Amino acid sequence: MRVVATAGHVDHGKSSLVLALTGTDPDRFPEEKARGLTIDLGFAFTDLGDDIVGFVDVPGHVKFVKNMLAGVGAVEVAMVVIAATEGWMPQSEEHIRILELLGVAHGLIVITKADLVDEETLLLAQLELDDRLSGSALANWPVVVCDSLSGRGLDDVRAALRAVLDLAPLARDVGRPRVWVDRVFAAKGAGTVVTGTLTLGSFAVDDEVIVEPGARRARIRAIETHHEKVARVAPGTRVAINLAGIDHTEVRRGDAVVLPGQWALPAVVDVANITVPGQELPRRGVLAVHVGSGEHRGRWRVLDETNALGRLRLDPPLPLAPGDRVVLRSTGRRATVGGAKVIDLDPPRRVVDAVARQALDADGRLLEQREWLRLDDIVALAGVDRPGARATMERLVREGRAVRAGDAITSAERLKDVRAAAFQRVVAFHRDEPHARGLELASLAAALNVDLTRARVAIDSDKRLVVDREFVRHADHIGRASDDPEGRRLVDALRHKPFAPPTADEIGVEPRIVRALVREGAVVDLEGVLFATSAYEDARRLLAAAVIERGTITVSDARDLLDSSRKFVLAIVNQLDREGVTRRRGDERIAGPRAADAAG
Repeated sequence: MRVVATAGHVDHGKSSLVLALTGTDPDRFPEEKARGLTIDLGFAFTDLGDDIVGFVDVPGHVKFVKNMLAGVGAVEVAMVVIAATEGWMPQSEEHIRILELLGVAHGLIVITKADLVDEETLLLAQLELDDRLSGSALANWPVVVCDSLSGRGLDDVRAALRAVLDLAPLARDVGRPRVWVDRVFAAKGAGTVVTGTLTLGSFAVDDEVIVEPGARRARIRAIETHHEKVARVAPGTRVAINLAGIDHTEVRRGDAVVLPGQWALPAVVDVANITVPGQELPRRGVLAVHVGSGEHRGRWRVLDETNALGRLRLDPPLPLAPGDRVVLRSTGRRATVGGAKVIDLDPPRRVVDAVARQALDADGRLLEQREWLRLDDIVALAGVDRPGARATMERLVREGRAVRAGDAITSAERLKDVRAAAFQRVVAFHRDEPHARGLELASLAAALNVDLTRARVAIDSDKRLVVDREFVRHADHIGRASDDPEGRRLVDALRHKPFAPPTADEIGVEPRIVRALVREGAVVDLEGVLFATSAYEDARRLLAAAVIERGTITVSDARDLLDSSRKFVLAIVNQLDREGVTRRRGDERIAGPRAADAAG
């Protein structure tokens, strides 16, 4: 199916032309039929042989430009209707400008009501049309003359439409389907139904989907296109989707149906400004932002002196991708004042940085946008499918612009910065703790604001650093306090008097060396009393064996067994209680669950 939207001034015969081409009156409401005035979007289908064409008929009255924009926001082909009786009119101008802003590059111009004027008037209408379209994006569109009531020229319209569709590229399929909802209703016996034009990917029955904004989950119960139920539908198609798990009151025009995890929802986007002749975009202010089928409030700001770059703050955030087009209208004058093409999603906060980014290519902007880019990040930020995102990752690594880090890539410059910061922190740690093994990898990663995988990648790429049992040290750093003369002196002194050890102050050893010895396991600190680790292990075996043999021991018993004083023995016995080697019962200790293991 190919989708074609109408455009043109009110009462120029858009709906009548669609009726003549399809046999279906696109005006759905009694009020529209009674007044002969299209108020909201209408839909109809026809078979042109090679293509099934779905028409989106839009209102032409200035009061309903919002509805017109809802109809053309997702189409790539348009049929502009100009009545021979009136010629060029204000909404002819505005509708054509809107099509230009949206980048609709393919279509045709139809001059209708030809039977109501003489040949001279018809010729004047054609000459005026040529003059008005000169220099516009529509200047080379074919022009066809017809009369919907008499049937004059309808075959010419069909032939021109077929030719246009042959030239227009098929809808892109990047594996990221999106339907901007233009109609919502509750179908009897089916529940919620939404309609719209499917772009950028395919949907299938039973797909789990998300309705954005709001991340409302639903499931596709059924799909209909051209009044036929299908199991799967391709992009570029008018669809009616029956959604399960969501009430019709929860969905509105302007929402988007997408697959989970594929789309970024930026609240701020930077855009390339597109101007409208005779209109001037304000430097800043609140504008009506038309995206897809919806109208949203947006805070607007021009970022550079040439008015080429702007920033939009959206309310609410929307599922957008680079390349998406939006139309900007004044909320006061109700006039189309400009348009925009999305460049960056969630851009840098500072304006100067945002402007500078535009000197980068798309890959460069991607690498700057996230410090660590995963595959899904590239899908959402670049608006490509997963194979395309994977190809982007591989290309950036191959070109040396990025480095792999687990499931992500990071720019070579970013990795260089992380590596330099890691080196500085490790060197500073060695300076403050020269006898420590090194800086804990987890602590270093947290200080660098990266995860363990990315920290390890940065460290592994620096030959000056080594990861040793989850500690990061300089490659030349030994750092064992037990190998230091002061450290050996303290350990030797503790071993010399194993159960009545001297203090570090008595030996003249600095606290930092004591802490390093404890970390290394050469010394244990029990309630402020230092023991050589070997001495504590001997005491542990001896007292565990005694409590098993005797049934109970007291602190006095332990003091006698170790030939020590109460101060030292109590520190050892309390530690045995904590480890479960012994249990305290009054003034006695009995065997704990780990006594047998401790006794050997």
